[in-house]
Amino acid sequence: MANQTAAGISWDLSDLYASPDDPRIAEDLKSAEEAAIRFETSYRPPLEALSSSGADTNTAPETLASLLREYKAIVEPLTRVVVFSHLRFAEKTDEPARGAFLQKIRDRVTDIEQHLIFWHVLWCRADKEGVRRLVQNPQLAGDAHYLESVRKFAPFTLSEAEEKILSVKANTSGAAFSRLFDEIVNNISFKLIENGKETAKTESEVLALLHSPDRDKRRAAAGSLADGMKANTRVIVFIYNMILADHRAVMKLRSYEHPMDARNLDNETDRETVMGLIRSVKAGYPLASRYYDLKQRLLKLDVLRDYDRSAPLEKDEQVYSFDDCKRITLEAYGAFSEESARIAGMFFERRWIDAEMRPAKQSGGFSCATTPDCHPSILVNFAGNIRDVGTVAHELGHGIHQYLARQAGILEADAPLTMAETASVFGEILTTEKLLSTLKEPRRRLGLIMNQIDDQFATVFRQIALTDFELKSHEAGLKNGELSEEALNGFWITSNTELYGQSAELTENYRHSWKYIPHFIHTPFYCYAYSFAQLFVLALYQKYKENPAGFVPAYLEMLSAGGSKKPEELARIMGLELRDPGFWQTGLKLLANLVGEAESLAADMGV
Repeated sequence: MANQTAAGISWDLSDLYASPDDPRIAEDLKSAEEAAIRFETSYRPPLEALSSSGADTNTAPETLASLLREYKAIVEPLTRVVVFSHLRFAEKTDEPARGAFLQKIRDRVTDIEQHLIFWHVLWCRADKEGVRRLVQNPQLAGDAHYLESVRKFAPFTLSEAEEKILSVKANTSGAAFSRLFDEIVNNISFKLIENGKETAKTESEVLALLHSPDRDKRRAAAGSLADGMKANTRVIVFIYNMILADHRAVMKLRSYEHPMDARNLDNETDRETVMGLIRSVKAGYPLASRYYDLKQRLLKLDVLRDYDRSAPLEKDEQVYSFDDCKRITLEAYGAFSEESARIAGMFFERRWIDAEMRPAKQSGGFSCATTPDCHPSILVNFAGNIRDVGTVAHELGHGIHQYLARQAGILEADAPLTMAETASVFGEILTTEKLLSTLKEPRRRLGLIMNQIDDQFATVFRQIALTDFELKSHEAGLKNGELSEEALNGFWITSNTELYGQSAELTENYRHSWKYIPHFIHTPFYCYAYSFAQLFVLALYQKYKENPAGFVPAYLEMLSAGGSKKPEELARIMGLELRDPGFWQTGLKLLANLVGEAESLAADMGV
């Protein structure tokens, strides 16, 4: 039986389409296909001329501006249909009709996109000097960043025929295994004994129990999670091996040097910057050991085990209703900015959130952007603990960011992953600070600070351990091909042992915990973006505290830019320099200060 704390809190997708049978879906697909055919007929000749040696670009700005207007008009309805099919599938991943609809839409959209692929290929082939002159033309000023970002992939772009084949095959390779992973993992029935009877839990419910103040419940949840994963190990390991193999194949075809290169290009960063982040965070691992030693003492445990890492300090942990969550998050955003609270309020008032826990619902949480004429939609699994309040605040941050960034247009509304987590992490911090302001009793205050540290460590340190696991897996796959479960489990334990050291005992059950993490499957090398964003936000929050009135307008300007500027340019709006060698240390020092505050409070309590 699913947790009912947020019973009835489900989203309304009718702003997209009324149902899978809505005639507007067929109409949008038909009109998009007709427009795509006209697009190819109209713009292939001038682009072919542009990509020819010594081409005359005197008339190209008008042509390119027209091309981009028509391209955006095609992409918008395709995005709307794809998002609708994805959100319906996330509601109930065990319903065959939803999976079939999702696949039908993917195939149909891929067919239409066959008429669009040529332009990216030809733009990437265009003469470098001609491109430079074009993007500097005033007629293309609003699209210059986008045009330059497409060109980043020029060295890795294949022929048009090859690109078309890869596009079609994606639906039966990486995307197919990603969908299979969702269907398998979101439909595992996790067994637990409660009040002498065996009960079945969803993944979200079991993961929520890892935050229980009751150690027996945490231990049982960890065992149940491992048992569920072990029962499906063969298929999960196969899925991951196919994701790794597909990644290797694309690397080879496109001549990428390193498994992370494609993700780094998408994120508008480079390997040197990311590896610098990883080295800086790993150098801070001793802070994690120091904190977990404190947590062990406060919990009065002989040994802190993996399932104790997220245990709350308070035994009588408060249960929050969804109305409580709404009030707390809106007050937190409202204290920061009226505009933020206004946008966040619409998610509650207009049913843009799906929060109830249901069997076969996609686990975890996300905020999904749509099109500039519509709004984002949020999915969470709300069980009523304080971390669920934080998760809602996190996804509302994404939602506010996506809502504001609609003005950047369909092609540049999405910020790169490194910046896309900014508003979400900032929203969590605002909400925690709001809760802290209401607490005076030292132990409860310490408990909330430790919850905050748990979450921030999970975002900074754990996400780098996850990235380390991915690096080990991808690099071993390049060398050895298909990997065994034992090898993957070993990489997982090695990466996590480096993080936790002697401060936490990793049990046998923990060896299986990599198997439920969707980012490894859906978006390889996503995880470092969380650490990037958390450290960036800690630096931002310090600036906010120094000058709240001056901070808010610049912050909303940064969010509104979406992905229309490079991360370095977005950071400069806030007066921060990402390329500063010591940049990461700012956030790590603030984390150390937070641990110091917890240690001081604990000392005052005689611990």
